[in-house]
Amino acid sequence: MKKIFQLTSLLAMALVLFSCTKKELSTDQYDSAVVALKAYGPQPVVRGGVLRFVGSNLDKVVSVTIPGVDPLTPEVVTAGVHSEIRVTVPKDGPDVGYPVLTLADGGTLTGKTLLTYSEPIILEGFSPLSVYPGDKITITGDYLNLIHEVVFADDVIVGEEDFTEHTRYKIVVGVPAEARTGKIALGTVDQTVTDESTDEGAALLATLNLIESEDELTVGTATGTFPEEAIKGGSVVTITGSHLMLTEEIEMGDYTVSEFDGDNSRISFELSELAPDGEVVLVMASGVRVPIGTLTTVAPSELAVNPNPVKAGETLKVTGKDLDLVDNIAVGGVGLSDYNCNEDGTEISFPVPETSVDGDIILIMVNRKQVTVPFTLVKPVVTAFSANPAAAGSDLTLSGTDLDLVASVTFPGADPVTVSPSETEIVVGVPTAAESGTLVLTLGNGTTVEVETELAIDKPAGAYLPAVPTDVLKVGDMLVVDIENGDHLQKVLFDEIEVTFILNNGKLYAAVPSGVKVGTVLNLISDNGSVSYPLNIDPGDRIVTNIWSGSSTVTWSGGAVTALSWGGYDWSTVKPGMVMSVTYTIDNAGGCIRFGNGSWASIPSLAGLAQDGNLPLQEGGHKVVLTAEDLQFLVNNGGFVLCGDGYTVTSIDLIELIPQETTIWSGSSTVTWSGGAVTALSWGGYDWSTVKAGTAIIAHYSIDDPSGAIRFGNGSWASIPSGIPLGDAEGNISLPEGSTSFSITLTEEDIQFLVDNGGFVLCGTGYTVTSIGLLVMPEL
Repeated sequence: MKKIFQLTSLLAMALVLFSCTKKELSTDQYDSAVVALKAYGPQPVVRGGVLRFVGSNLDKVVSVTIPGVDPLTPEVVTAGVHSEIRVTVPKDGPDVGYPVLTLADGGTLTGKTLLTYSEPIILEGFSPLSVYPGDKITITGDYLNLIHEVVFADDVIVGEEDFTEHTRYKIVVGVPAEARTGKIALGTVDQTVTDESTDEGAALLATLNLIESEDELTVGTATGTFPEEAIKGGSVVTITGSHLMLTEEIEMGDYTVSEFDGDNSRISFELSELAPDGEVVLVMASGVRVPIGTLTTVAPSELAVNPNPVKAGETLKVTGKDLDLVDNIAVGGVGLSDYNCNEDGTEISFPVPETSVDGDIILIMVNRKQVTVPFTLVKPVVTAFSANPAAAGSDLTLSGTDLDLVASVTFPGADPVTVSPSETEIVVGVPTAAESGTLVLTLGNGTTVEVETELAIDKPAGAYLPAVPTDVLKVGDMLVVDIENGDHLQKVLFDEIEVTFILNNGKLYAAVPSGVKVGTVLNLISDNGSVSYPLNIDPGDRIVTNIWSGSSTVTWSGGAVTALSWGGYDWSTVKPGMVMSVTYTIDNAGGCIRFGNGSWASIPSLAGLAQDGNLPLQEGGHKVVLTAEDLQFLVNNGGFVLCGDGYTVTSIDLIELIPQETTIWSGSSTVTWSGGAVTALSWGGYDWSTVKAGTAIIAHYSIDDPSGAIRFGNGSWASIPSGIPLGDAEGNISLPEGSTSFSITLTEEDIQFLVDNGGFVLCGTGYTVTSIGLLVMPEL
């Protein structure tokens, strides 16, 4: 049927008044909460044309009623405060009258301006009905000279300047690449050249009529077939089909190919290793997607491992086909990016990580596709004990094979004991809490192996604890533990500090003395032997040791404290950086205090602060940080004398401040020159500008190679300035024998070096780092 539009005049959309029910009533046509109408048009409208309504919240309108026809469901073009809806006026039945908008809540808006019609533009039809982008269609009718645009489905517009032919009775137009299947429409305004931001342009667009075709235009797309065989990354892929040059992109999962060669029947491209398995889709310029098959990528196959079982730390080989596709490997749960692959992709080799467990080797390709091959690990075997039964508290040797895999030994009834075994022997101290039974070996990967032969335990003849103390202890706490053979106990020592103890009803009571530290050992000395136990000590942020107490009124004529001079105290035991704290009350505000040697001369660090080092008195006392020069001065010159005038001293203490550690990285990384360096604290991984000079950086580790070295480097691995004097020219510091940590106190120069050069990297070789921390001295 013909589409007819009477266009006696093109009028701007008329501003109209509407009556309304109480629902949705508002005097503000752009109130954000209600429905309001600003305009509708065009007026008059063509029968079969599009009638547009603009205003506020018109998306709440559920139907539009035009006199003479059934209610119409509107198309929401824009929702919200500034919104637009459209309806297509039926070609048959509409009468002159007032349009009515019905809202979702039942309210209505009724127009007060008559809707009228005119219809001289005739759309007879178009041909052909089926095309491909680039083809031309011919539109026929009458008064088509009044048409200025052709609108394809989804608002793909071709303006009249791109018409191939344009007369009263015919329009010839090319089908754009973006066109989709659907009805076409003829527009009375060329939207491609009309600027709606200007008053003139907005007025012209208000007159826009769209005349829609009855028939749909079918727009063809490319079709194709994707190869069914598995394809290896890097190979050239050819797709065959028709109209393939209409393709803009080829999608394979989240990977897109936008450059390819060919013609309408064949296109080719190089398959990236990133392309994942899955559906392959041709994407047209119109956005239409055409599935053409499934991509299956080549993966490593015919896999085998050798040796199997393999020992942790030894080299394992995986053989097969297409191993050159492998990008990463996971070995028994441990990621591994450092491996060797031969040129023809038939063999991959790598050392098995110490922390791997039995299971699968997972080979991961660049496109994240995975294949697996199982493997097993060698387990240690204990074949003999040096003694069975073994005496609790004695050393026991376990003999066997592959014992170097063992990290700790657990005796029944006792905590695990860390060991450093050889391949054939483990020497381990038998805990006094150990009971007879089966020993458990814990390997470096965390798995456990039970020893087949049971071990009998002989308990100590002297005093011993049936269980190792686990409570966290601070200075002044009371240690209360069960004890056996307490009648043999002679002394209780915390390290070398002897304390008074009480035995009562099978329990030992002893107060934790000042001077204990992390790593302090409890020593029980009996009349027939001794045993030792590690303690879990929390010394707090300082250790305070009182070296003199009493009450002495100090004047120049008497009262000086001389008890700590000329052999009264061993000043060679005091470490630089310790604080001497003197507590006193002021008797004479004009008095002074002097920290002197055995001849009363001021210590060097204070001598220049006042004449003869006589410092003004201050409320609460004095705290002095002792330098290495001060301590050597005291050792060489008769010890310490506190003198001066006008105060009464009651206490002299030495304070050792304990750095407080904050962990800034933790994990497990075996550091070698070929891998394992900790780089997470570099290049933005940590803000080194927040660190203050005097803070120490500490690395905690276990030594894998006694000849190894550690380097505290910047983001480019160059040693910090303070590391150079401690090692070789590159700042490679030898790992101290038996050490489990190493620290360097950072200077202003070190910190600026890290800030300016990409942060911090811990590198070197021969150790496994487990954490990195910052040690900050507490405030006095």
